[in-house]
Amino acid sequence: MKNAVKKFLAMMLAGVMSVSLMACGSSGSGAASTDGAASSEKAGKNCTIGVAFYQDSGLATEATKAYLDNMADTLNCKFKYTVLSQTDEGVNLTKIQELIASGVDGIICTMDSGTAAIVQECEAAGVYIGGYLCDYDISYTQAYDAVFKNDHFVGTAIDGYAPDNVVVGQQMFDSLLEYNERNADAPITHVSLAIFPVWAFPAQTLAAQQFIAAVDEYNKTADVQITCDPLNEETDVLAFSPMDSTYFAKHEGIQAIMSFAAGTGFVYPVMVQTGNDKNIKLFTTGFDGGEEKNFGSAGTGTYQQNCVTAVETITYPLVLLLNKINGVEFKDQPEDAERVSCDQFIMNSDEDMAAFQKNIYFTANASDALFTPEEVLNMTAYANPDATYEQLKKSISTLTVDSLK
Repeated sequence: MKNAVKKFLAMMLAGVMSVSLMACGSSGSGAASTDGAASSEKAGKNCTIGVAFYQDSGLATEATKAYLDNMADTLNCKFKYTVLSQTDEGVNLTKIQELIASGVDGIICTMDSGTAAIVQECEAAGVYIGGYLCDYDISYTQAYDAVFKNDHFVGTAIDGYAPDNVVVGQQMFDSLLEYNERNADAPITHVSLAIFPVWAFPAQTLAAQQFIAAVDEYNKTADVQITCDPLNEETDVLAFSPMDSTYFAKHEGIQAIMSFAAGTGFVYPVMVQTGNDKNIKLFTTGFDGGEEKNFGSAGTGTYQQNCVTAVETITYPLVLLLNKINGVEFKDQPEDAERVSCDQFIMNSDEDMAAFQKNIYFTANASDALFTPEEVLNMTAYANPDATYEQLKKSISTLTVDSLK
């Protein structure tokens, strides 16, 4: 599958190479430059992109920085970084204003917080803005015209799927089935759930309902039934703090926890403290680092699923920003900005985890990224007249763990 990703990008590269070679001619110094894609006339205007993260450290942050910094020379672009508040819209507006004042040409923002005001600031300053690891659902449902119809907002690459197209519940159930197929002599037949509050993450409640529906449908024909405990509001809804130790008494006899909340930080530590990490499995979203030591058949084998969105999905807003800065757009560019759902790296086997550990998300090594700087350049409309918006979307929305193998 990794070869398939490379083949797709190679086709885009061939398009820009042919254009570049025709421009250079077939003799003299121009003919000596076979890397027309990275030539100065194709690199675009010198520019600066600000990137506003939702946290100042962690695997995703460090990997994203490594990915971008490695592309700086090829894209003729510098990157500046800042960190947003997760609770204070005023602080976030100030952070964006500081980036604008520093002379950035574009901004990639990982939070949908006070976005209408932020986009207005960007428009007034002639700065373009896009999103990454965020569904911008508040703006999409409450400020669509002010944000998605604004010419200075280029759209966002979502951390997974949009709230109106939830799939993680089914994905979690599929991981459970794969576990049971591998462990037919000792399948998991009793599970419980964990989510964050619906007011903050409505998609998690929908995912939990989707999982329960998948179990019910499965049980209609299954020889070995699966029991899923009903959501207990007192213990199963994690108010952004570790789960209460009474969780296990409320869910006596469970063999696994399906955590749509961030299980590494809010569930696993309590499992360890109560000694339940050795007898209960954890299927969860997110990956903070260190899970691999107790994943699959390793260590205590507590973790049986982790899933994350590839850092390479930041390519989507980056390419669109660079196009805007260079005064071009794709021929098939939609009129309004879009939010693009992204497949995820779902690790639910030793093989999956081994493949994931070779990706930039885990290593923070730019050479382990799925896209090279030249390939990203060739996704732009100014460097490659044959590049399209639909190609860009496909390249970043279909990255799964199979892409790493």
